[in-house]
Amino acid sequence: MNYIIFFLLLVLFFVIWRKQERENFKEISRLLKSLREKKVYQDIPETIKDEYTETINDIIKQELELDNSIIELREYRRELEVTYNSLVSKSIQLEYSNQILERRVATLSNINALSRTVLSIMELEKIINIILDAYFVLTGAKRISLYLWEDGKLLNKRTKGEIDFKGELSYPVEVLKKFTRKDYKGLYDELSKGFRIDEEETVIVSPLVVKGKDLGVIFIIEDKAKLINSDEETISALAIQVAIAINNAQIYSDLLIKERISKELEVAARIQRRILPKNISHINGIEVANYFEPAKEIGGDYYDYSLLEDGTFTVTIADVSGKGVPAAFLMALGRSVLKTLELQGQSPNKNLEDLNNIIYPDITEDMFITMLHTRYNFETRTLVYSNAGHNPLIVYNAEKDEMESHFVKGVAIGFLKGYKYRQGELKLNKGDIVLYYTDGITESENAKKELFGLEKLKEVVLRNKNKKAEEIKIAILEEINSFRGEYEQVDDLTFVILKNNE
Repeated sequence: MNYIIFFLLLVLFFVIWRKQERENFKEISRLLKSLREKKVYQDIPETIKDEYTETINDIIKQELELDNSIIELREYRRELEVTYNSLVSKSIQLEYSNQILERRVATLSNINALSRTVLSIMELEKIINIILDAYFVLTGAKRISLYLWEDGKLLNKRTKGEIDFKGELSYPVEVLKKFTRKDYKGLYDELSKGFRIDEEETVIVSPLVVKGKDLGVIFIIEDKAKLINSDEETISALAIQVAIAINNAQIYSDLLIKERISKELEVAARIQRRILPKNISHINGIEVANYFEPAKEIGGDYYDYSLLEDGTFTVTIADVSGKGVPAAFLMALGRSVLKTLELQGQSPNKNLEDLNNIIYPDITEDMFITMLHTRYNFETRTLVYSNAGHNPLIVYNAEKDEMESHFVKGVAIGFLKGYKYRQGELKLNKGDIVLYYTDGITESENAKKELFGLEKLKEVVLRNKNKKAEEIKIAILEEINSFRGEYEQVDDLTFVILKNNE
């Protein structure tokens, strides 16, 4: 009996214990659920209430901190992605910039080499050939046409590639001097329209300019798709080097021409001086003095005298229109022909007529010769003269003690074919002075643009009438130099003096 009761009590205790366990388990599950859901559970046993409250607060706090950390991590990740993308983009840009820089360095190196090459060459044709080849190598050029200005004309000097158009422009040089950069650009743009191109092509106009001087233009035809900034920069840089090289070649060519002309003028001046007669101080009682000084290397003035077989003495002075080589050439021609005519023993006027008829067909309308041709007879002391548009003779008449001018009308040699020249004559007495001169004497200028003039020339001769012919020459030169001062000699100075001492 006792065992049964004990067993029943034990069973009852176990049942009660199990029930309590289930209740505790439920209570624990409820607490864990509230912790997991972060919800405060109200019916907490007093024995664990403080620990429960502290624990759930810690959990909530940690959860908030974790959420904040996740948000920060996500923001940081986004920043990392932005930074990464930026670095990738910059890396690509840097690589592209590096490629462009490498191309520019290579291009500059090539242009520098080209510059050294063309600047060492002074032949324009070679420079142009090298330049056009360089455009094809360094740019995307398909066809090229190069133009240069020459004496107011824009001429096509060279093309490379299939280009049929070779249009040219022409303007008076004086008009071009007034052109601005805008004016030249307008001309080039208009000319560029003459090139036939496809739809995918374009014409690049590249002017050639050095120190404000427009030398010409290069037209480059390229594909639009291949035209990039670096190509335009290369074309611009090439244009600068091309312009400098062409300008140097032109300057060098001009210097060679000037040097050649200078040498030719030097030779011509020597020849001119050699064909002048040897100085004669006296001939049969006549004193002779002469002077010749061209304004430039060579002049158009000349004088000459000859003692002919019949015993007469010819004196000639002439002034050829213009200056330089053409004038000297015409002067030499006239002198040679007249020398031949003098041997025929004709009168001065007949010599001038024949000279005019011989020379007339061979000279241009703007060229002529003024000439005073005389012949002196020592026995009769008579001076016969004929004038072809030249200055009159100046004569000091010793008997009258006065200055005279002797002149007959006549046109310059080369003006009218078949013209009949007149002649005059005068007798020279003892002490008489005859002066032949060109207009370089009477038209000598001073700084005030005043002319020396005929009257002043007569006054000099009159003041020095008692002196020898050579001394009169010196007096005339001193008077001219004093009058002119530092002012430049603008015309040839030529004169011959005869003084009769018998």
